[in-house]
Amino acid sequence: MLTQAEWEKLNDLVVTINNIGDSSAMRTAFLQKLMTLIDFDFSEFDIGIVKRASAPQLVDPVMVSKFSRKFEEEFIYQYENIYAPMDYVNWVFMSPESLVYRESDLLNDEVRRQSPFYINYLKVFDLVYIAGVVLAGRGRFHGAISLYKREKNGDFSDRDVYILKQLLPHLHARFEADSEKIRKNEKSLSYMLKNQYKLTNREIEIMGCIYQGCSNAQIAEKSGIAVSTVKKHVYNIFEKLEVQNRTQLVKFIINNKLSGIWQEQ
Repeated sequence: MLTQAEWEKLNDLVVTINNIGDSSAMRTAFLQKLMTLIDFDFSEFDIGIVKRASAPQLVDPVMVSKFSRKFEEEFIYQYENIYAPMDYVNWVFMSPESLVYRESDLLNDEVRRQSPFYINYLKVFDLVYIAGVVLAGRGRFHGAISLYKREKNGDFSDRDVYILKQLLPHLHARFEADSEKIRKNEKSLSYMLKNQYKLTNREIEIMGCIYQGCSNAQIAEKSGIAVSTVKKHVYNIFEKLEVQNRTQLVKFIINNKLSGIWQEQ
């Protein structure tokens, strides 16, 4: 099914999984190299967390795509803040074991295309075909890879699914090996904000900028996003932390001794 050159690329991906220690750097490099084997238009690789008696959550996404940073930010923002509860394949993140899936194998296409999640989200962004990997083991949800394709490019092929299945045991082993490190991260201040207050990685970053006295325009320039997007994030931060303004936000940070978050990142 694969040529010699493709097997060599696959082996290089395995080396990437095993040899890059930093999680964010590994996930980014993995997606960049995966794009040379599988034709996708957008991808994200998230860390998974599970709060007791609640559904699994995806945090700290890294993205690789054919789109602008602004598009990437908006796509993720819309999912995290509006459409995540409507996602009709959320149940795959509850799998007790690692798995590879192609969305068209999981759900009737007619039903899928009539859902609000498809009509108002996937269709609007023209990222209508999805395949992915769920990483789980020992009762823990470790993370997930989601790959998207535009409608004109067609669904993911059996070959694409085969490639992901070849990589699955190596990804699973990496995250199992990192499980102790992940448990330590769960005790960190940033994990508390993600888990208890449902802040996203980007919102925590912007929260730190506000604490450091940056204006919306300065945050936009630093983060490479539009000022309007910054304003949306700031609004969500205030809502989630139940503060009314920047002064109250800074007071929240000081009172909860959270300033160390931006030293630990």
